[in-house]
Amino acid sequence: MAHRSWRGARGTGCAALLLALSCGCHGAAPHAVPVTARGAARAVCLGYNGLDRVNPAARVRAGRFATPSAAPVRVADGTDVDWSRDPYGDRSWQLWFHSLEWLGGLIREYERAGDRAALRTAAGIARDWLADNARPGRFPEHRREAIREAAKFRLATLVCLRRHLTGRWLDEAIASHARWLARPEHYSGPWNHGTDEAMTLMTAGCGIGRQDLADLGHRRLLDAILAPPGGARPAVDDEGAGNEQSAHYAVYNRSRWRLAFHVMRECGRPVPAELVRRLDLLDEFIAFQTTPAGDLLQIGESYAGRASDIDSPGTGPLRYVATQGAQGVPPKERARVYSAGYVMGRSGWGREGRPFADEMSYTARFGPARYAHGQNDHMALTFHALGRDILVPSGNIGYSDTTWRRWLASPEAHNTLVVRGVPFREDAATALVAHELRRGADTFRFSDTAFAGTTRSRSVLAASGPDAVAVLDEVRSAAPRPVEQLWHLPAAFTAVPDGAGAIATAGPVRVHFIRLPLPGTMSGPTRIVRGSLTPRQGWIAPSAGKRLPAPVVSFTARGGTPPARMLTLIAPVRGEARPSVRTRMLEDGTLRVEAAFSGHHLTFEAAPDGTLHRLP
Repeated sequence: MAHRSWRGARGTGCAALLLALSCGCHGAAPHAVPVTARGAARAVCLGYNGLDRVNPAARVRAGRFATPSAAPVRVADGTDVDWSRDPYGDRSWQLWFHSLEWLGGLIREYERAGDRAALRTAAGIARDWLADNARPGRFPEHRREAIREAAKFRLATLVCLRRHLTGRWLDEAIASHARWLARPEHYSGPWNHGTDEAMTLMTAGCGIGRQDLADLGHRRLLDAILAPPGGARPAVDDEGAGNEQSAHYAVYNRSRWRLAFHVMRECGRPVPAELVRRLDLLDEFIAFQTTPAGDLLQIGESYAGRASDIDSPGTGPLRYVATQGAQGVPPKERARVYSAGYVMGRSGWGREGRPFADEMSYTARFGPARYAHGQNDHMALTFHALGRDILVPSGNIGYSDTTWRRWLASPEAHNTLVVRGVPFREDAATALVAHELRRGADTFRFSDTAFAGTTRSRSVLAASGPDAVAVLDEVRSAAPRPVEQLWHLPAAFTAVPDGAGAIATAGPVRVHFIRLPLPGTMSGPTRIVRGSLTPRQGWIAPSAGKRLPAPVVSFTARGGTPPARMLTLIAPVRGEARPSVRTRMLEDGTLRVEAAFSGHHLTFEAAPDGTLHRLP
């Protein structure tokens, strides 16, 4: 769980803490009106984020609490809970503890078996939380933060409880939480936190008959997509792209928006057709971020995952990639450019004589500066061929280890070009200068000034038949600067230098990194790094708290005026046969490259202006 708002850090003190009534806060929230039971039947229980499954009724009755990533610990004696517990020193653990979503197992036990004792235990723990956390200003910052960040989840749990239990204390607790959530400074904006906040506010308002709160939640949901506040990008834009710059969160937000539509309808609010259209397009956006092997790419802060694990994939592109072409309908196009900052494509979708699992796929990033769960991955590539991931992103280790999280987000952790000795600017955008998407040869070019005092550009040729990637990088600067081209491979590979290039091997697949000579550039040695801690390099993170050493191929050069130029051909093959490569400089300064491998020929040209072009 990330703790970042579209407005920046939230305020502290009385206004930023949960129980506004108990600390005497006043402000822009809708004024208090008497709480009634009208509309309670229309309140939707939003679920418990899986905490009900890892905390069944018997475990909670035994006074123990667990998260999916941490073992159970004793936190209570009956309904008397020690809310100061922090056994792992983990902010996420504290957040889920204060969310009360772990009471879901008790509530579900009542729904399943009519066990009223389970419902009384859930109510008793909820009342204990309200009593023990009424003056949060006296607590350490981590506990205050957990109380704040868990507010929407706690409110959702109280609404679930309210479906089966009445009582003035419960309605007042729901109203108090909802009023706090309604305050403008407590709204996270058009991303996943804000979506949860808005639909929780709406269902809470419906549940206790507060139409003003329900209307506010509904309006925030509509604005998040149709008219995002504060200059933010839409939660889902008109091309279907999510705004969080993360494949994992695109999938997560898809599930949350599907739920939000259900809440709107149950609360008697309209779901505009444009929102439905965009959510349908989001399925295609996600499908492009899967590999022919059925894996979800770890673009942005994403954990490793499978397309087949996506809930309710429908009958379109997600069903198609989840079943590797056996069911569903593929995306309409073979390759796409999304203005949110993605070029994504593949050799095909398994319908033109090439099996789905044997297709090649690639992605590349550009566009606006890092936002939400994005990483500093502009110009970075992913590449999948011969049934294997070849070039991979860094992944996500979770949100408690800030040092590793920061490194995994850095340019050094991605398949990109790094300029040494100058500051990197996270707020820099990267432009897509040109692109041409044609079968067998997708080409595109990026440019930016993300490294101070320099202009870097990258031209890419993503070829199929044979499957390969050619990359031409250029860095211009007033003073000579060392530059480094980085290629990150999965942990299953081993890599060794091979002359000016490198060879990486995993099973029968060998990937040849062939550095092609260009005039005017001072080339440095090839380096292979795996699992280095000083400095950090050669790591990927498949899941929370887990990192794996993985090889990185590093090509170096120095340049300024004239610029540093590096041309690399990445050619995967099966077996030990080496690619055959010949180069020839044409009179106009164009370099022609003729390569043969995997039973195919690849001829392309690198023009002086940086354009890459495949020849027939």
